[in-house]
Amino acid sequence: MDSMQLVVEKREASNKGAARELRRNGRIPAVLYGEGEPKAVSVNARDWALRFQNTTSNTIVKLKLDKDEHNVLIKDTQDDILSGTVKHIDFYAIQAGKKLTTLIPIHLEGIPHGVKEGGILEHKIEELEVTCLPEDMPENFSIDISHLGVGESMHISELTIPEGVEVRTDTSLTLVVITHAKIVVEEVEEGEEEIEGEVEGEGDEVAEGAGAEE
Repeated sequence: MDSMQLVVEKREASNKGAARELRRNGRIPAVLYGEGEPKAVSVNARDWALRFQNTTSNTIVKLKLDKDEHNVLIKDTQDDILSGTVKHIDFYAIQAGKKLTTLIPIHLEGIPHGVKEGGILEHKIEELEVTCLPEDMPENFSIDISHLGVGESMHISELTIPEGVEVRTDTSLTLVVITHAKIVVEEVEEGEEEIEGEVEGEGDEVAEGAGAEE
């Protein structure tokens, strides 16, 4: 898997005041785990927004810290809901030759025949947990679902898994299914029917009585 390079800088203080100061200066506080003691670092906010905002948890990033380089995964980010910016990042160092466990997204390709016929596509599982070496980690699992008809489904066991990748998610689970469209039938309440019947009956009796008097 190709990696992306990101330059980070050491940061000494790790309190809230120092973190706010970093953000005011256009940097994001971050921590590097996985190699001895956690390392407090910071990332250029603009660089992150331009190149890494949409990276996934299985993207290998090459962190450059001074003269050292670390292959890492982005394990977690804390986002500011109001501004849409990233407030903090957790990096996890990985080592060549050492297996890791991570989540791989599932991409669906094609429009199922069943959907064209009015069915509804339900995507049950969107990512799989796998264990593998960093160099064997797939970007995603792509599956063609264009052949699926209404009432048909695909399971994890039907996926083609690359050599060296072990799927930890239960393979008997359903990935996608094409269900029948639900038909909404409007029913008149029982009470309403009775009232309407009574009103109609009363009207008939009045009409008959009027005719008899004449």
